[in-house]
Amino acid sequence: MRTMERREFLARSAAGALAAAFPARAGPAEEAVPLAIQTVLGEVPAADAGVTFPHEHLFSRFGMEPQERHDYELEELRGNLVPYLRYLHALGCRTVMDCTAAYFGREVRLLEELSKASGLRVVTNTGYYGAADDRYVPAHAHAESADELAARWLAEWTGGIGGTAIRPGFIKTGIDRGPLSAIDRKLVVAAARTHRESGLTIAGHTADNPEAAFEQLAVLKAEGVSPRAWIWVHAHAVKDVAALVRAAEAGAWIELDGLAPDSFEAHLDRLLDLRGRGLLGQVLLSHDGDGHPAPGRVPRDFHLLLTTFRHALRDRGLGEEEVLRLLVDNPREAFAVRVRRDG
Repeated sequence: MRTMERREFLARSAAGALAAAFPARAGPAEEAVPLAIQTVLGEVPAADAGVTFPHEHLFSRFGMEPQERHDYELEELRGNLVPYLRYLHALGCRTVMDCTAAYFGREVRLLEELSKASGLRVVTNTGYYGAADDRYVPAHAHAESADELAARWLAEWTGGIGGTAIRPGFIKTGIDRGPLSAIDRKLVVAAARTHRESGLTIAGHTADNPEAAFEQLAVLKAEGVSPRAWIWVHAHAVKDVAALVRAAEAGAWIELDGLAPDSFEAHLDRLLDLRGRGLLGQVLLSHDGDGHPAPGRVPRDFHLLLTTFRHALRDRGLGEEEVLRLLVDNPREAFAVRVRRDG
């Protein structure tokens, strides 16, 4: 949605947006130590995360040449995003996991600025994206060991990203079609070792690639990491529902994150299928939106969950508690920082 369209959207929706806000929900009572989520503005109690979008891109340069730093046209970016993010906040969204990884557009100072301007909590990531034929894997990752890569990512966790005090709140990885290549396997091992030291959740871009999904889970097991520390990113693309069921039953998170007008019914059907199998507690919903993409690419909105889709969930028989479980409880549980060991 372009800037002017977004402003019209705000004007049409302002009267009803606040009424759509969701009630606060307490975190799990059984936690002896309160869990936290790490945002670009600092740590917040997981119980305060509220409605959370697990997989969006406030901005990115995916499709462009890899770069450690990207130059954005800041006036256009701010004009495009600040009104829209404020609109999401008015709808009831409180936290967004920004999945723009290093080398294709991650700029944490901009995320910090947009978070302050909009009121949304924003969470950034560490790790490297090994999909897209390893285009965005930096050269040093091919030469370094998994331990050396984990040390780099842990340095961002403990000391901040790129000379800032901004720390990541999860690990973003990506793999190409299985079997895992040497570099993809190394990234998964490094992610597992980073998790063991930090407690950061691993969001693994996997899509319709069950072979590589279960290879990743096997790597995690060998490293002593629970499947509950791993998200099957883009799982809505998977044709073999039995593979999703198997992964979810093992404890993995199943992320249906491509929600868009043309995928509306497919998302509903897959969600209801998983619900019917007793796996609603393992499902994450998001849009994989991109508010300010690379030149020549069309922005992808990320408000449908809180407008038409949540009403469709109720129309298809989900109760209020189930909707809140999907939008509040599941992402809070998935991204709360703590080490999850296997066994």
